[in-house]
Amino acid sequence: MNNINLHTWFIKRELDFCPLHFVPTKTAVTEESLIWILEKLQGRFYVGKVDFSLFGEDGYPFFEDPKEAVLYELKWS
Repeated sequence: MNNINLHTWFIKRELDFCPLHFVPTKTAVTEESLIWILEKLQGRFYVGKVDFSLFGEDGYPFFEDPKEAVLYELKWS
């Protein structure tokens, strides 16, 4: 019970649209990295397409907090 991220449990953090102030990342999201986002980070995020993705249908996370975007890139790139 102590390992539950209360921000994920009580708040809808993954948005259905991308606000203009969200920071994009350049590393595609996977099932494992999405679980990591939900468990380890606390801010709101969006997963979607970006302009620089030339190949495939990969989704890329956008974060409201730029610090969380940096943490994601350091961990998953």
